[in-house]
Amino acid sequence: MDNKGPAKIVIVFPTLNEASAMGEVLDRVKQAMVGYNCQVLVVDGHSVDGTDKIAADKGATVVYQKGKGYGNALKTGFVYARKQLGAKILVMLDADMTYDPKFIPKLVDPIISDKADMVVGNRFAGMKQGAMPFVNRIGNRMLSFVAKLALGLNIFDTQSGMRAFRSDFLDSMKLEAVGMPFAMEMLAEAHSAKARMCEVPVTYSARVGETKLNPIKDGGRILGVTVRLMFDIRPLLFFGSIGTVLGAVGLLLHYLLMPSEFVYIMFPFLFMFGGLSLSLIGFVMYLIQQIRTRN
Repeated sequence: MDNKGPAKIVIVFPTLNEASAMGEVLDRVKQAMVGYNCQVLVVDGHSVDGTDKIAADKGATVVYQKGKGYGNALKTGFVYARKQLGAKILVMLDADMTYDPKFIPKLVDPIISDKADMVVGNRFAGMKQGAMPFVNRIGNRMLSFVAKLALGLNIFDTQSGMRAFRSDFLDSMKLEAVGMPFAMEMLAEAHSAKARMCEVPVTYSARVGETKLNPIKDGGRILGVTVRLMFDIRPLLFFGSIGTVLGAVGLLLHYLLMPSEFVYIMFPFLFMFGGLSLSLIGFVMYLIQQIRTRN
């Protein structure tokens, strides 16, 4: 890669048996990044098809995962790129030809010009026919909608695997997920750290090779992580939502069970009291969060 440019860019590829596309992807990266101070880092999950050898032959730095999972591979790459390669800007990209490397400059240029801290590639702006199954497309839209409501993320494609960000934001992000929920967690943590985020349109094509994504299993995990992040980042909304539901159930029971007996009177009020208590807990946690942020 060329060594011109104001900032060291490291493109991180998490790989596991991607030999069928690895060579062409790296050739396209080289073409796209002419004029940039850029290096490619491949984090390999101990492929058995020669993915790592192809990457090394193409000039990429190759390191091996100690753990398992998409998120674990990216975290390994991010830490190595920053500490060992001196990365100032990190780019994450899949090695299966779904994303076209020619769009990498569109992701890094807003960061280089200090107009953004994180840039996400929006796949739905250039989704090619047959690139994503209908179920996956609906699932992605739903997850992005939930993330906007629950976490306040103004990102249309929260599950995009093509994004760039300033490497120093790693200090502000608490990244724990090891699998596919990592993508959502990263956005939520960046948003919580007040990162300036934007999206740019990219194309999305059918993958080369066998998919490793389980839509139902991974979708459930992503929703679970979203709920956890909502608890951490927006406690008032988290507890307030549950409290409101309990309060509404209590009022409904009070209306339906109004006649007489003590047990029928107390049961609805327990729901309403529980709802009020949870809302107060959320409010207190919100105040604590605001005080910590100001300090």
